[in-house]
Amino acid sequence: MKHAYLSAFETRQVMKGNEYEVFHRVDAYSAEVPPHRHDFYELYCLLSDGVTMAVEGRRYALEPGEMLLIGPGETHIPEFKDPRRPVERVILWINADFADRLLEDLPEARRALREDTRGRNRVAVDRETGALMQELLFGLLREKRRGEPGGAEPGGAELCRLMVTQLLIHLSRHLSATGHTVPARVEQRSTEVLRVYEYIGAHLTEDLSVSRLAELFFMDKNTLTRQFKRLTGMTPGECVRRCRLEAAHAMIAAGAGAQSACAECGFTDYSAFYRAFRQMYGTKPSAVAEGRVES
Repeated sequence: MKHAYLSAFETRQVMKGNEYEVFHRVDAYSAEVPPHRHDFYELYCLLSDGVTMAVEGRRYALEPGEMLLIGPGETHIPEFKDPRRPVERVILWINADFADRLLEDLPEARRALREDTRGRNRVAVDRETGALMQELLFGLLREKRRGEPGGAEPGGAELCRLMVTQLLIHLSRHLSATGHTVPARVEQRSTEVLRVYEYIGAHLTEDLSVSRLAELFFMDKNTLTRQFKRLTGMTPGECVRRCRLEAAHAMIAAGAGAQSACAECGFTDYSAFYRAFRQMYGTKPSAVAEGRVES
């Protein structure tokens, strides 16, 4: 679908400019993006299937054509059913101040967008509006391509601002129709889980049992497991295994031996590591070292 506008996969979560960025991606997600938050709006439009997005403790299983609005400061992580299967999506990032300026003459829309989006992330619009919003996203992609060196056309920047404004108006209508009060402890819970996640990534060779993590972060282990699962879609144990496998995959791809990567990434049993590696990546560690995929 309209693959002329494809963007390369990136792990960055920081905008390069102070207005907006738009991406069209069709790739096999490799679990490289951890739970994260940013200071801009993200409109996530899924065009194929196989994705669940966890946002602030709520998990949204998305169907093709559905959209999510993720507000500034909201912790989120995409969960792909099969990390080897390509998934198509369009992602729009909008700087919060830029959105505010675009809606300067539309105070009601501006007010709606400024309200907390938590619990209202799934963009509830009718089919006709959804199709229009998708066309606006691809319109932005077309103008982005025309704006590349050698392809700029007069009025491109102004047209893009109009399209972003239209999208913001539709999003503000969605938020106005779904207003509610946000639970008081949501922000604190997401911060706690982020701290645990970051600790896991920095201490892969240490004891990362749920009991140990709960002790380190002064939490009840059942509470930790429940909050971690709600926010990331994984238990702490599943997250530890995934992080260790990702680190081992990166080491092997960079030239390290499989046995060495196994030990340095916190695995104590090579056969268990081998089985987990094949289950996650669908290939042997040796195939990664040789730059190919085997089944």
